Amino acid sequence: MAAAQRLQVGEWLLDAATNEISRGSERAHLEPKAVDLLVALARRANEVVSREELLTEVWPGVVVGDDVLTQAVIKLRKALGDASGEPAYIQTIPKRGYRLIAAVSGSAPARPRRLAWWIGGACSLTAAALLIVWLVFRGAPRQSAPDEALVAAHIDDSPKVIVVPFKEIEGDAKQSLLARGITSRLITDLGRFPDVRVISPEAQSAPQGRAEPGSYVVTGDVQRSTGKIRLYVRLVNAATGEALWSEQIDRPYSDLFTLQDDLTRRVLEKLTIKVGDAELRRRAAPYTRNLQAYEYFLRAQAALNVRSKSDNQLARGLYSKAIQLDPSFARAQAGLALTYAADRRNNWTPDGKAALARATELARAAVQSDPDSPEVLFASAFVTMERGELSEAADTLRAALRLNPSYADAYALLAGIRTYQGRPAETIPLIGVAMRLAPNSGYLYSLILGRAYFFLGDTDTARLNLQQAVERNHESVESHVYLAAALARAGRRDAAGWEKEEIRSLQPGFRLDEWLKNYPLADPGLRMQLTEAFGKA
Repeated sequence: MAAAQRLQVGEWLLDAATNEISRGSERAHLEPKAVDLLVALARRANEVVSREELLTEVWPGVVVGDDVLTQAVIKLRKALGDASGEPAYIQTIPKRGYRLIAAVSGSAPARPRRLAWWIGGACSLTAAALLIVWLVFRGAPRQSAPDEALVAAHIDDSPKVIVVPFKEIEGDAKQSLLARGITSRLITDLGRFPDVRVISPEAQSAPQGRAEPGSYVVTGDVQRSTGKIRLYVRLVNAATGEALWSEQIDRPYSDLFTLQDDLTRRVLEKLTIKVGDAELRRRAAPYTRNLQAYEYFLRAQAALNVRSKSDNQLARGLYSKAIQLDPSFARAQAGLALTYAADRRNNWTPDGKAALARATELARAAVQSDPDSPEVLFASAFVTMERGELSEAADTLRAALRLNPSYADAYALLAGIRTYQGRPAETIPLIGVAMRLAPNSGYLYSLILGRAYFFLGDTDTARLNLQQAVERNHESVESHVYLAAALARAGRRDAAGWEKEEIRSLQPGFRLDEWLKNYPLADPGLRMQLTEAFGKA
């Protein structure tokens, strides 16, 4: 596309060969992907072009987060002097895509013939899986055989269940945590059955877009009153919109864990997957039978997911209270281990060695309490990774994925470890699976993806994903480090220098060589790449 001929788009003349637009004496330089995006829209001027089509055409054969397109549109509008509220160039068509409404003269080049790799929507699962397999086999270095099997396991005819976060009816904070806990438990329980692929959109409504046969959406509302809990549940065929099941479930609040077991069973039954009570209880493995401990745990999980120093400390206190009430609460022990590992990773403590030792102790205790919990194994793998034992951490994650083949975070952490081991090409298919399972994931997925593309030399794609990571979590020093390095490598040294200032504001006295001492990047060649690029800022 970069060799396209000159196009007049509204008042602007696009010269795609030089990545510039001009209007009279005004000239502006566009990023290459912004040029590709403008050409793609111009080719179908006044037509609605779906987000999936734009992702396919502008980022062919590349796994990117859906927000990358949104950010590219924002930057293109800014360069054109356009406004989303009253557009003169690019119009947003809600739930469908974008349309170029400005007049276009000149002819855009014919669209290259490519396979239609649908990666944009949470429901486009089978085709997205094919994209990931293509990425695995497209060239050296080859993916390790165990990882290939993990990726290939997601290409089958198993039902795809999209679990939309349940909503609280009355807007109470405690009910919100309860709704989140019920959602998380359902995702975890369903994910333990190999005949189901579980998708977590992490959004407040069912995903929109292209849905394939065999995809289903579970939604629900939660209401808690004195001593009672009421659940409204719906199961919909995502491809046809047909309501397959809806039910109101009323129970005493003391029966919360039994209610969650029943919810999992009923969803499986509607998907014609039969499972006995004993097998369900074995696979569900309730976190705890202490309701107050469970409530502390839910609050701790919410705080831990924010990933800031203050919230990490808050999570630690809440996990500790849960363990005091139930000393065998393995999930709480695992979460507490992660808070100490986070202290060490983010330099939030002056004694990182002691923090890592405490994290190791807690992770081992959690595994002893519940060796069959995927979440406990995930925490153990994370702590093991922080100790620099990358192969052992990867083995532990594969064990977690055998227990829960739909565990998105386990795929993501394994993807990150592959980069740390000096194999960034193997990261891409794994993080692709994670992003399909959790399409609206947090900043870490964008960081893992951007980090891998940085080391693969695709600076433009790396920068887009790293910018998204920074926007989602400004306190992530690691995201700023890689973004500064990517910007410097792209020749944008002023912007890279600004990122360095952001790092110093988060960690006064920051030095990359000191930071790398606690960083699990084991490959010396990749360390040199990062050091050299960061030094150019």
